[in-house]
Amino acid sequence: MYYPIQIPHTLSKSFSQNVKYAETSAETCNGFAICFWEMQPLTDANVSIENVIVADACIDIVVDFDAKEICFAGMSQTEFHFILKLPNRSFGVRMMPGAFHQLTGLPATDAMEVLLPVEKVFSDFDKDYFFSLNFEQAKEYFENYLALKFENLKPNLYTTLFNMLFENIPLNANSLYEYLNLKPRNCQRLFKKHYGISPKTALSILRFQKCLQILTSENAKPADILNVTNYYDQPHFIKDFKRNIGITPLELIRVYKN
Repeated sequence: MYYPIQIPHTLSKSFSQNVKYAETSAETCNGFAICFWEMQPLTDANVSIENVIVADACIDIVVDFDAKEICFAGMSQTEFHFILKLPNRSFGVRMMPGAFHQLTGLPATDAMEVLLPVEKVFSDFDKDYFFSLNFEQAKEYFENYLALKFENLKPNLYTTLFNMLFENIPLNANSLYEYLNLKPRNCQRLFKKHYGISPKTALSILRFQKCLQILTSENAKPADILNVTNYYDQPHFIKDFKRNIGITPLELIRVYKN
């Protein structure tokens, strides 16, 4: 199953010192979501910190509770300098790649690299009422609202595709075209519509997240780096990994274990 990893507490010292980050199950979302997440400040001071958001091809619904904003938002590459202004509270849902398009009918490019207000997409979402609730009530309302949105939907091919590809990632874009029985131009068009990214970018993210899963496992050790270099030659692997997370695989293992 594709469960992309976000580890802001590991990648940013200021984040780990000032923010509590947690993820919980999203079973109520009928296979369309990976998890619900929440960030709570550990300080009452007015400070700005950096949050590293790792590339995962997902479009989240993000609730900035104290700023009273709720938006769809996705990133096609890692954001190393996303500024959080504390103390503020936020929560959201990380949807499966493809879920945004299936849920809204809009191309995923509408919510990739931009903030798309939820109330502009769903006319039945009462933003004023939502932000009149307290934090815990708003989280419950949010989860129930999404459960109803997904209740009568069944994930289609493109909402389940990342789960399938993650188990056996194609070596290159041509292999992906063959797997899907699509011509290159058609595949590129469909990936832009469903995911907001190109097939090549999707494969890069899948490989990187597979590496991340291995290297952050409980018993990971430096020798495990060799187990993931089948995806690329070793110099390419290290360069691509650092581009996605800012540190080398060996540095990640050392930091993650401390």
